[in-house]
Amino acid sequence: MHVVITLLGLLGAGLFWWYRLRAAGVAVRNIADAAGRAHGAAKRRRFRNRAAESPFAAIDDPVVGAATVIIAMAQDQGVFDDKAEHRLREALLPVAGSPALVEEAVIYGKWAAGQCAEASTALRHVAPYLRQTLTPAERGQLLAIAETVIDPATGTSAHREQLLRTLVARLEV
Repeated sequence: MHVVITLLGLLGAGLFWWYRLRAAGVAVRNIADAAGRAHGAAKRRRFRNRAAESPFAAIDDPVVGAATVIIAMAQDQGVFDDKAEHRLREALLPVAGSPALVEEAVIYGKWAAGQCAEASTALRHVAPYLRQTLTPAERGQLLAIAETVIDPATGTSAHREQLLRTLVARLEV
């Protein structure tokens, strides 16, 4: 009989601690969720404040600036479709270093480029920042990325060449 009581006592203690650990796990998950929501809210607030000024004035990363300019040029040339987006992501990944930064750059670039009617507007606003932050070699690399992303099959080749010449002139490559 004493063995049965001991086993029931051990089983009860095990269930008690299992319940306590499970409750602690739920509390930790709730804290992590709250921290994630607070981080997201801070990022959204920061984004809204920057975007309220100007979509181009809010650019504070060369990868985001490069993505914005290239997307604006591709849209001005014709269509920035899934193939062009894939080429842009592939080209930016070695430069950016992290897929998260490339994702952020492409999303912001698509939004910012959609806020202007012509690529020249994006070039006029973003090129001075890129010229200041990028080395001459990095500017050449940006030009090479732009050449690979902007599809020569869409639009006219003269317009494509004009866009690339404008990029070269604005970046002082």
